[in-house]
Amino acid sequence: MAHEKKPFVNLFCLRACFLNPADDAASAEASPYTDFDFDNITYWVGEGENQAALVIDWRDGKEPESLVWGYRWDGEATGADMFAAIVGSGTATGGPYVGGLYGDDARLYGKLVWWESFGGAYTVSGIGYDLDNDGFGYEAGEYPGEDGAPSDEGDHYVEGWYSGYWSYWVSDSGSDWAYSGYGISARVLSDGSWDGWSFSGTAGYGDGSAPITPVAAQSAVPIPGAVWLFGSGLMGIIGIRRKMKS
Repeated sequence: MAHEKKPFVNLFCLRACFLNPADDAASAEASPYTDFDFDNITYWVGEGENQAALVIDWRDGKEPESLVWGYRWDGEATGADMFAAIVGSGTATGGPYVGGLYGDDARLYGKLVWWESFGGAYTVSGIGYDLDNDGFGYEAGEYPGEDGAPSDEGDHYVEGWYSGYWSYWVSDSGSDWAYSGYGISARVLSDGSWDGWSFSGTAGYGDGSAPITPVAAQSAVPIPGAVWLFGSGLMGIIGIRRKMKS
């Protein structure tokens, strides 16, 4: 009895030619910008099938004012999870990240405030970035959380809650930026999500503007090992010659 051949080739073609490419393209193109999407992001953190983006816009006149990072994960993740995975140093006053932030990008600094009175949720009070790649330092101001500054004037850092604040913006499935009245702990990410933080000079609810088109953040460039070896070898030669002269 002859067996009927299953249409394996046709089904494979249907999946390869129509389903997967469309899904991948939709994920890559999902963006609140017309001239920037996931394909333009170069700094990625994490692993998984889902991807999201974090945009930070300081609006402080230092270029680039707006930067973006990518985040990948499986399962469930919140805006707080993405923030903590990317931000390389900083503080958290309570909650699951109490004690500090130890994410991937050592150039990025953040301050998370935990609000127990709202059922436990984080908001962001300050964000900094080492623009010139020589280390980031934070100087507290006269009014804690309001007027702190970077140790290096060439770096990004702004903070505030009453005099100004970090407004939170979200986008899903390629939608326009929308202002979020919720903290990042309550923000559940989905594949193609964008989270944006944009500093506002005034502190009214809903004040501020959505993040401008960002520049892709770059990894810090360490000094190559060969340079270290050359430098240490050179110092050794200088030391030997000094001993010989003496």
